[in-house]
Amino acid sequence: MSSSPSPSGAAPSNRARPETMRRRLRKGTHSCWECKRRKIRADHDIPTPMSMIGDPSRYLAFYTSSEVPSQDKYERLSRFLHQSLPSRRDTEKICTAARHPSVLAHEIMTMPYTNLDQNGLATPETLLEIPEPHIHPVLIARHMLLLASFLQQLHPELHKEIRGLSESPQAIRERLADLAANLVTTNDELLGSIEGLECVMIESVYQANIGNLRRSWISGRRAMSIAQLMGINRSHNQAQYKVLDPKTKYNPHHMWFRIVFLDRYLCLMLGVSQGCLDRSMASDVMLANDTPMGRLERIHCVIASRILERNESNYDIALTRTVDVELQIAARSLPSKWWLIPNLEMVSTDSQALFWNTRRLFAQVLHYNLLNQLHLPYMLCSLPPQSKYEYSRITCVNASREVLSRFITLRRFNGIACSCRTVDFLALMAAMTLLLAHLDSNLSDMENLLAHQYHSDRAMIEQVQENMKEVNRLNSDALSAQSADLLRRLLTIEVETAGCYPRRASRVSVQKAGAETVLPDQDDAVVSVHIPYFGIIKITHEGLSKEVPKPRASTAATNGPARSQVEDRSSTISPETLHAEPQMHFSTQARLSRVPNIEAMTPVNNGNGNIEAPSMMPDTYARTQAQVGTIPIPATDAIDVTTHLTLQPQNGLSDPLLQLGEYPGLVAGTEDWAFQGVDLAFFESLMRGTGNEENIGADWAMMGEVRMNNQT
Repeated sequence: MSSSPSPSGAAPSNRARPETMRRRLRKGTHSCWECKRRKIRADHDIPTPMSMIGDPSRYLAFYTSSEVPSQDKYERLSRFLHQSLPSRRDTEKICTAARHPSVLAHEIMTMPYTNLDQNGLATPETLLEIPEPHIHPVLIARHMLLLASFLQQLHPELHKEIRGLSESPQAIRERLADLAANLVTTNDELLGSIEGLECVMIESVYQANIGNLRRSWISGRRAMSIAQLMGINRSHNQAQYKVLDPKTKYNPHHMWFRIVFLDRYLCLMLGVSQGCLDRSMASDVMLANDTPMGRLERIHCVIASRILERNESNYDIALTRTVDVELQIAARSLPSKWWLIPNLEMVSTDSQALFWNTRRLFAQVLHYNLLNQLHLPYMLCSLPPQSKYEYSRITCVNASREVLSRFITLRRFNGIACSCRTVDFLALMAAMTLLLAHLDSNLSDMENLLAHQYHSDRAMIEQVQENMKEVNRLNSDALSAQSADLLRRLLTIEVETAGCYPRRASRVSVQKAGAETVLPDQDDAVVSVHIPYFGIIKITHEGLSKEVPKPRASTAATNGPARSQVEDRSSTISPETLHAEPQMHFSTQARLSRVPNIEAMTPVNNGNGNIEAPSMMPDTYARTQAQVGTIPIPATDAIDVTTHLTLQPQNGLSDPLLQLGEYPGLVAGTEDWAFQGVDLAFFESLMRGTGNEENIGADWAMMGEVRMNNQT
């Protein structure tokens, strides 16, 4: 007779042991004790890892079988996960392949810097401590995620140098991460432990390093929900979690801080709302118990929350000034020399020192990015009488330079795309900010305060673009490739610094089907950026404008059959089919709606019960179907950078183009959506500004008068 279950939270009694014994195999037989009692033969047809990759539904049916007792189910899952691990021989080859000595950085998610400073971080050799097949599946999944994360840090050239592996390093990494995510981190039954929470946190960082910011954000929100259920977000409460392995090192309040820190960091990049308003991580007690860099990161976490709050409160200028002062105070909390760019080469042979110097560089980049995020909405608002916003422009310029100089340092030393991935996004935004600031300053009727820095800033951006090209060459990386291409096109818009007139680009090179076409005697260079779910941004010497496709009536012939299919994308579309926001001259306050024009986004009912999609492309983009990869390149006077075509229905109707896959999915990976919506958040913040809408028309009129005076 089996023993009765012990009360919730009570220690298991000795009477539970015989029940465990029955599930073990009897020596010399193929049956377990339970099967012997039931007089049936045990089923040992356990799925293999390779069979599950080809047919995951097979394992799902096996795993969710109602006839399998809960404990037996976990044992089977553990065995399956263990079979999925690479052999010890492969693991040894992987652990010794790093070009620079490295550490396992996951410990910063669970332990404060004070502990890690004293004890040091774990080294890759700990990955050779392969878990046993009978332990809890969460512990095996943690090992899988740690090994996958370590494989992210391997230089791509080493992939060919590691001889004798049963699979390529990339295949091992993707298989381990996918299995851990599909079978453990998304399984609610397995996530009531500290190690389960740790797995979700590691997965979130793993996705961010790949460049999948949206998937990282979703995993982070999952971690936040689990942590709140555990109660680790509250300082005085009884623990509502368990610890599977007594050797696990963790600090629950520090884990909560890291979860919130990553959430706010991603929210600023993606333009979404923060998950919680907790700011206790920067209390006096928490700050007193941390290291100087740890204190700075805690303050950054709170400031990020305040910036997100400011964005939700219509870009309140008073709050902006308050946060600016707080950032100045935070910077002064560290010695001046701490703000020098760390020399990574000097410590390249010391794994611990290299890690801490990289963390220091990352903290510096985050600080300057916060300054950019804080002042970006006011950067193009310096036209009189709004010259009070010149401070914001200069702050953005200086902060962007600091970000770019550190990006160059990082990527010269570390060309691994999946290492410090989010810095690549921040560098792209900083480069665009710096270029737009120079265009704005050059067109203002005030004295150009940036004129003498233009050439050095341009050279820095060119270096960033070259570094991105090199990262793409080494890694075949979509984000680096599209970022380098966007910067190359933006750099075709040159600024004439020796006068008040912008210099027109006379010859602009456009890539067409693998060849370079030169367009002579062009009036102006135009860079068009298609941003999913937002619109088309056009950048010229004279300003920034946003266009959104506008629906048009059906062109079906009289008495002919109604057109029910989506309109051919290659057809010519007249200019009047576009809904264009008024062009925003640099130095003009512009405050755009958070969503595209609803009327312009509504699919058209042709009267016969069929929904016709609105036209997608302006005529300048529809004249050619020449393609390089998946990026349409127009053979016109416009320089086009396209991540995906854009359309966003704002009513309840289903959008045919969305159904046909014209958009990337909301959680698409970098291969399908390289910029992940970071470009959307950037331009939305830049173009909304602080001006009242009733003053926008006056600003445009003022700029028109300035242009006329310049021409005469």
